[in-house]
Amino acid sequence: GLAEKLNLQDQIDFQMGTLGKSLGSAGGYLAASRPWIDLFINKARSLVYSTAPPPSQAAASLAALSLLNSPEGIARRDRLKTYSDSFDSPTPIIPKIIGENRPALAASDSLLKSGFLVPAIRYPTIPRGTARLRITLSAAHSTENLSDLKEALALL
Repeated sequence: GLAEKLNLQDQIDFQMGTLGKSLGSAGGYLAASRPWIDLFINKARSLVYSTAPPPSQAAASLAALSLLNSPEGIARRDRLKTYSDSFDSPTPIIPKIIGENRPALAASDSLLKSGFLVPAIRYPTIPRGTARLRITLSAAHSTENLSDLKEALALL
């Protein structure tokens, strides 16, 4: 993340993250020093009145972390970074701004007919006039998939 990029990890009091988008699980985490964690456990109302995740969910998150840190996980991340770079994007989730809702929906439908699931994101999820396609790349895609997607996008 940004703290690592700026070499500021030792100056961070709290680290929060999601387990849903990043690991394909659910929930999230908060990492902090023991005094801060104790304070949250005893004073944070949303934590006090919540329940722990089921063991199966925790196990799934741990398994995903193990995969991320494995040679296969590193290779997948590198492949995904290469794919993102090929779209001139710093991330594998790429917005293609269309503008209005109807053209965005039509573009999404056209891509679906070509074999690509690229949802249209529109008002009220985002402001009016900023409807977009949400392209989501995956390390599981092939370079042929990406070439075909680029061709389909060029036809819109």
